[in-house]
Order: sequence, then structure tokens, then C-alpha cells
Amino acid sequence: MVSSPAVAAEPLRCPQKIAFIDNDAALLRQARDLKALYARIGCPDVAFVGLPGRRGVVAFNSGEVQGELMRLAGVELEYTRPFLRVAPPLVTMTGRLWARGPEQAASGPVGFVLGVVWQERQVPLQGGGQGYPSQVELLQAYSGGLIDRFLAEDTVVAAALREGRLPARPANAGQPLVTAGLHHYLGVEFAAVATAVTAELERQAQDGRGTETQ
Repeated sequence: MVSSPAVAAEPLRCPQKIAFIDNDAALLRQARDLKALYARIGCPDVAFVGLPGRRGVVAFNSGEVQGELMRLAGVELEYTRPFLRVAPPLVTMTGRLWARGPEQAASGPVGFVLGVVWQERQVPLQGGGQGYPSQVELLQAYSGGLIDRFLAEDTVVAAALREGRLPARPANAGQPLVTAGLHHYLGVEFAAVATAVTAELERQAQDGRGTETQ
């Protein structure tokens, strides 16, 4: 009896471009890690493109990019096209208000990064703020004395201290305003890719390579 030849698995329909918020060293590292993951699942040619935070949402909605590297679930209210949230989250983040001291924490414009949803939603609660296109420009404004307080994730501040972009840790670190997972998002047409990414993330977690960063 002659056995039937095995049927080759169909290649994945891969996204072409995935956006991430540019000028952020932590996100650039995550983009490189996810690009390597995509190569392992059979999508080596996916391009990860840095865009300003708000621009990434607009580009996803228009189809200019087919996914976003990672976002809080709150971004889903901003999406106008069908999407998939990949589980588990890529990373876990904690964000808070940072200031030069207790007095500065209570008043004055709060710095934030445009397009970072949790920060934009905190600004009215903090009495108004000044938006910047990137974390780099936000921290430059703080270091230069243009603002006395800002919103940021713990890992952003830690990385800035390591890299010398902040001369000292802000004296006032407020209570966490948000602690949540950041998820990878794809257009709904890439369901097979989302399933493959999920399986690979779960395998990494079992191998002890899970991530807790920004």
C-alpha cells in the first residue's frame, strides 16, 4: 500500500509593516525582539517602523501598517478597523507621575508623550499638560527645566538614568497610575499570524524568557 504524500502547510499571510512609537530605546529593543519572533514563525520580512504615538493609530486605521508593536488595551477605543489583540501581553508596565519634589508634583503643566493613551487620559486629571512627540523630547524638557513634572513608565525613567539622559532620579515618584499588560495588535485578517505569535510567546514564557519592561 502506497501512503499519500504529506500535504505541505500553507505559508502564513504575513503583515508587511508594524508600527511602534519611535525615539524610545525600550520600544526599539522590543521591536527587534518581535521581529526575531516573526522570523521564527515564518514571517522574516515584516518591517517594524517607528512613528509618533498618535500617528501609529492613524496608520493602523488607514491600513498603512497592519499592526502595532504593543499598546495598552485602552487603545482599542481608538481603532476604527477590525483588529486582534494578541495574548499574552508582550510586557507588563507601571506608569506614574514623576516630579522634582512634592510641591512641583501638585501643580504646573505635566509633560506627556503624544499618542500614549494612558498618559493622554491622565492629563485632564492632572490639571493640564504639555505634549511631546517622544520620550526623548519629554525628558529633555524636564532636564532643561521647561517642565517640573511628567508622566512616564518606571522602565523609561530607569533606562534614562542608565543612559545618562536624566542627571538624577526625580525626587518625587507618585503612586502607580496604571499597571497593565501591553499587547501586540494586528488586523483581523492576520488571525493565523496572531495564533502563531501567541504560541511562540507562550513557549518563551515556559522557557523563562518572559519580559517585564516597557
